[in-house]
Amino acid sequence: MIPLWALFISLHGPTSDNEEGRFLGLDPLFWGSMTSLPSLLLVLGWAGCFKWWYGSAGRMGKTGYVFTLVALLVPTLVDLITLMLGPPLLLPLEAVGLMLLAVGQHTPLLPRLIRQTLLGLGILLLLAFLVALVPIELSDRVQGYRIYGLMNSVLGGVGWMLLGSGLRTQLKERP
Repeated sequence: MIPLWALFISLHGPTSDNEEGRFLGLDPLFWGSMTSLPSLLLVLGWAGCFKWWYGSAGRMGKTGYVFTLVALLVPTLVDLITLMLGPPLLLPLEAVGLMLLAVGQHTPLLPRLIRQTLLGLGILLLLAFLVALVPIELSDRVQGYRIYGLMNSVLGGVGWMLLGSGLRTQLKERP
């Protein structure tokens, strides 16, 4: 996610004005849509752990799991089908889903560090969405595309890596 975002922002520019850069003959909108490839991997991993997540969660956690899965899947498919980077309309649903999952676990299967990572990632993504809501006139003055991307793609990417690493360790330790 991080290298694809860096390529996108270097071609598009840090504001709403598309600078129309090219890489391998392809425009920023194509490369922006490619930032959804890592999200597709997240969707596959998230869906692959369905029994584990769903089996260890209460109603709130199950709702959070479904919210997160839908919020990852729909924009990813839209971006990859249209080969354009769409607006982050379902980012609040993903953020809320992660936070619900963090607080909706009723079993000791999910260590505190993983719950904290889920909660932190949810809060980060919600803040990134709020940055995306800043009016374009102000956002462009402070290079809002760059700020949003740093929050969502870079810090969010690191958060997903930490979550994946923690879950992998956790799943290995289970009998």
